[in-house]
Amino acid sequence: MKVLDDLWVSIRGNAQTKINDPIVGAFIVSWCLCNWDRISILFWGSGKLEERVYLFSKEMAVFNSPSILWTNFDILLLPLLLTFTYIFLSPKVAHFVDEKLNGINTKRHEYAIEADINKVNKQRELNKARLRANPENEFLAEEVKNDLAIEKSEAEIKLAEAEAAKSRQQEAKVKETAANIELEKRQAQKESEKREYAISAAKQNAMLASHQLPSAYLFLALLSESIKQDGEVMSLEGLGKCIASLFGYESFEYLLKDKKFQNDRLEQLKYVLISSDALSVVLQEIIDEEELEDVDSEWLLGHLELIFDKLPYELILDETLAHRIGEEININSHELLHEDGVTGGMAETDTIFEEVDELEINDFGYDQKSKKFFVKLSGTASGHHRKEVDIPGQSIDIFVEAYCEALVGCYGLSDYVINAHATPTDYQ
Repeated sequence: MKVLDDLWVSIRGNAQTKINDPIVGAFIVSWCLCNWDRISILFWGSGKLEERVYLFSKEMAVFNSPSILWTNFDILLLPLLLTFTYIFLSPKVAHFVDEKLNGINTKRHEYAIEADINKVNKQRELNKARLRANPENEFLAEEVKNDLAIEKSEAEIKLAEAEAAKSRQQEAKVKETAANIELEKRQAQKESEKREYAISAAKQNAMLASHQLPSAYLFLALLSESIKQDGEVMSLEGLGKCIASLFGYESFEYLLKDKKFQNDRLEQLKYVLISSDALSVVLQEIIDEEELEDVDSEWLLGHLELIFDKLPYELILDETLAHRIGEEININSHELLHEDGVTGGMAETDTIFEEVDELEINDFGYDQKSKKFFVKLSGTASGHHRKEVDIPGQSIDIFVEAYCEALVGCYGLSDYVINAHATPTDYQ
């Protein structure tokens, strides 16, 4: 019997351990909840025990009919789902609820602590009032002394704060005054700089005017003296229009305002370019405005040419200037062989060049955009072979562009500058 008792104790212990396991226990409880109706019929049904056992075993015959697992969820699937929910999801839900309730519980605890603190404070106030009510207690005198000391300390603090505020106001006022002084100083400095700039500009304008007026007056005086010899008189405005149109200005006022119209620039002039047709129209308009009789534009142009005979620069037509530049370049054409652009083309041949043939004018005119008078020429240069003196070498084609830059107005031109280049002659 002892052996049977030990066996029973062992079986019961193992069974109790399995049941206490959270997974096994949860599954057993879940299975019982899902199959409570079958368990009730098995133990408390109205039929015979054999019938109830047979019916129960038939419904649980998983090995004989495995499909029963998928048709009857209460046998396995639903208990497994409840077990999974209980073991894994329930703790998470509980933890979520605890987190949400944690703030509420904390506030409730804080409220309880605050209530206790208020209660203790009220009790202390009550005890203090009782002590004050007792005239024989020394606490009343000490408290009065403490109250007086506190009141005195508060008064001193207020006084110190008032003095500090007053000091801050004075400091702010001093800073504001200093800032105003600095601002006034800067404004005065700016005004001084403006006055100095205005004085400097005035001096510069006066200097420019001192250079411009004598030059402009010279032209006016020469022209006025010339036409007087024919017994004619023109107004100052008419004389100014003649000189302004000659240099390509819109009016004599523009001429006087041009900083370039001064002695230093005029000394660098070489030519004053004119177009007889265009200038004749302008001069005729001036004659009509002056109401001069028995004279025309040719007469006035003649007087302009006469005054330039007394000046170091030449009044010249565009065509005449182009031919003059062409002639001078041809006279000194051997110098073209030393130009960088030409020597580059010479280096591409085996020829020793001896002379430059006559250059011909291809084009000339005045470029309004760049304010330059240009002349384009072209020609050839020839010589003998480097190794054979008796054999002619390969020629080069030379292209020359000479231009005169406008120094004063549009038509007061400098001497010409040459830009030349060359390429080997292509005989094909």
